[in-house]
Amino acid sequence: MLKLIIRQANWGILGSLFRYAIIFFVSVYVVREVGKIEYGKYATAHVFATIMDVFLAIGIPYVILRFFPSLLKKDPQKASFIIRKMLRYAVSISLIFMIVMFLTKDLLDIYIYPKIPNFSYLLFIISIHAPISIFMGIITSLYRSVLKIKEIMLYGTFISVPLRGVITFIVFQYTSDIFYLVAIDIFVQLLTLFLMYYFFNKREFKIFNNNKLFNNVSSIDNNIFSYGKKMYANSILSLFSNQGLPLLIGVLLLPEEMGIYRILMQIAALSMFLNKNLRNIFSPAISKLYEENKISELNILYKQTTFIVNILTIPFCILMIFFANVFLRLYDFSTEEILLYKPFLIILIIARMIYLIAGSSGAFMIMAGIEKKEILIQTIRGVLSILIALIFIEEYKLGAVVVLIIFSMIFVAIAQLISIKKEINISPFSSELFLLILLSIPIVFCAINYQITFSFYHYILLPIILYLFYFVVFYKRLKTIYLEIK
Repeated sequence: MLKLIIRQANWGILGSLFRYAIIFFVSVYVVREVGKIEYGKYATAHVFATIMDVFLAIGIPYVILRFFPSLLKKDPQKASFIIRKMLRYAVSISLIFMIVMFLTKDLLDIYIYPKIPNFSYLLFIISIHAPISIFMGIITSLYRSVLKIKEIMLYGTFISVPLRGVITFIVFQYTSDIFYLVAIDIFVQLLTLFLMYYFFNKREFKIFNNNKLFNNVSSIDNNIFSYGKKMYANSILSLFSNQGLPLLIGVLLLPEEMGIYRILMQIAALSMFLNKNLRNIFSPAISKLYEENKISELNILYKQTTFIVNILTIPFCILMIFFANVFLRLYDFSTEEILLYKPFLIILIIARMIYLIAGSSGAFMIMAGIEKKEILIQTIRGVLSILIALIFIEEYKLGAVVVLIIFSMIFVAIAQLISIKKEINISPFSSELFLLILLSIPIVFCAINYQITFSFYHYILLPIILYLFYFVVFYKRLKTIYLEIK
């Protein structure tokens, strides 16, 4: 199983590196062109669109990942029937949503976002992302359910991301209007959707050409509905635990503060690209092993993937701490702003390092039959985060946000690990992972406390030296993994 996952992950890792690098530098370019205030408005509207996307999607991607790996093989007629039902729902709810948004955009501007002037039109246009995201979630989950990660990377990354970057660079040579960025995003996403649906229907599974197959299929099983309802509830709760803070920042603070928050989160998110990518890849594998009751194999997979993610990501996080000043200067932060916001950035990076130690625990809970406890964990996290934020965010602003993020990540990681150990008796921890953590603590301390004036050669030598150190220390373990997947 690890061999299949790693081979698929090769495309995923390459695509993620490519995607994150281009998106990062495009965002740097856009912020320098439009300023932090306009970028804050753009980010605030995107948070709203993300929330609406989760509400409207009703857990469809989770259903596809949970049932379609086996359903496509065992009962393709039923699979095609369900996909068509999902697409009809997506079309209907998208039309209703856009009509409602058009009629209520001015009310949202006045009563929800009073601190952002003339926000209604930008909010309405960016809300188009919500329907697009529903369709993107369906097709991406279908590709993932048949482990076609290469195709996701090809259409969703290697074509769309550089196309967006090139168009953005050209257009913003002549304008600094943020509406043009929204138009570029919508155009590229629609093109990507068309390509992904067209080639999945042509090469993988006939979505649109199976009308004659439905004579014996008239309904969807209750267990699919039941699972969908559970995962919809989970996604709503996860939404508020993940997007509750950005929503409150957009409502309670000024657009510039939202822009700074978004910049800090984008920089810190570079540390999560590998974990997110692997989670997307092996979610169907977790479901398959759990259904076949192969708990020992699931335990091995948990430990192996957690170690791989951390051995590649922890050195990268340390490098980000070393070069924190450089990242902030790219976004045109002044010296005073760097002194103010650098500690926030370092705390966010460390929070993600702590979260990475737990591996992809959330994916294991969702795909291995303990989604109820995941819902409970996310409920507690979401409620506490929003309540504490409402009390402290206006007084302490971004400082309160950063503290909440690190404590919420630690809480979720610990709660997920305890639940997984108790319910299915597996753990991500191994002797190699513990040694990796112990070796990294003094290096992280050094990166935080020692100020270095970097020359150009430092940006080349320091990453090589750091990764070489880790690879030498864990040479035997890495060699074993390599021979296993060769």
